[in-house]
Amino acid sequence: MVVRRVQLWHEGGASIEHAMFWLCTYLGHANISDTYWYLTGTPELMEAVGVRFERFVRQGAGHA
Repeated sequence: MVVRRVQLWHEGGASIEHAMFWLCTYLGHANISDTYWYLTGTPELMEAVGVRFERFVRQGAGHA
């Protein structure tokens, strides 16, 4: 359920970072890392998260 929900958010262009906090709360996880753990078993989601993180790092470096 978690992986499919994140896939649908990603395909729909939703803010995964923001949505993961809602999902974390829904699942009752104390730490967001517990929710992100679900992504590790899905190569497509790991790639998508990696691309977003690289984009974030490049934008942050440009503002320093």
